[in-house]
Amino acid sequence: MRAECDPKFADYAIYGHCLPFNVARAYDEARGIDTPRIWTVARDLEMWEQLQG
Repeated sequence: MRAECDPKFADYAIYGHCLPFNVARAYDEARGIDTPRIWTVARDLEMWEQLQG
């Protein structure tokens, strides 16, 4: 995915920060979740810990 997205969007200031949220939302949609899950502090911290892992 990065191979396709980076050339198009890497110049956007917050691209790298937003990418994990966009991927998480796409994953939810693929799983059939129509209503976005609310981003809580706990969910945000968990995601960033997994990414930095």
